[in-house]
Amino acid sequence: MRVLRFLGLIAAICFFTGLAGATPIDFHMRVLDPPPPTDPSYPLFLISSTSFDVSFTGCVSGELPGSNTATGCFAGRNISGLDWNNLQLAFPNVGPLVGQAANCDPGVSDDIFSNVDCPASPDNSSFTLIYTDGVIPNGGYFFITEDGVDPPTDFPTGRATVATVPTPEPGSIVLLSTGVLLFGWLLYGERLRASRLS
Repeated sequence: MRVLRFLGLIAAICFFTGLAGATPIDFHMRVLDPPPPTDPSYPLFLISSTSFDVSFTGCVSGELPGSNTATGCFAGRNISGLDWNNLQLAFPNVGPLVGQAANCDPGVSDDIFSNVDCPASPDNSSFTLIYTDGVIPNGGYFFITEDGVDPPTDFPTGRATVATVPTPEPGSIVLLSTGVLLFGWLLYGERLRASRLS
């Protein structure tokens, strides 16, 4: 009988401590469109490539656009010479992210991208957050924000990859323009000859 009571007590302790440790705090991530900063008090990263590391620092009160708030912020400026039409963020599922679910739904305003998807990998070892239907123009500023991991410096460093909006090469534009002008000149010559014959 004592053994059963002892086992019951151990089971109750395991049950309640398991409940206390199993409450995940989902993290929420957004990509915001801030106005150009005049004198930022936060680190601003100049991004010149289509792939870069993302690590969070504490957000500075009043620096986010509108009435947005967040725990962690990454501020950047696209100086790659290209417009970015989607952003993919990959974070390892380690440390404070273990047991959490990602939430990357856009807010009601100030979000750059309107279509988001944030699945965990099949083996649950990483999160891939995909933002589409928006543009970060060349020279444009952006914030990547997170809520759910405090302090934000505990959030694991991730990797961002962007897709660019293709722009025609200058040689292609010159070739196309020359072809259109030549076609117009030939068409004009045909009309001129036809009017002389009549």
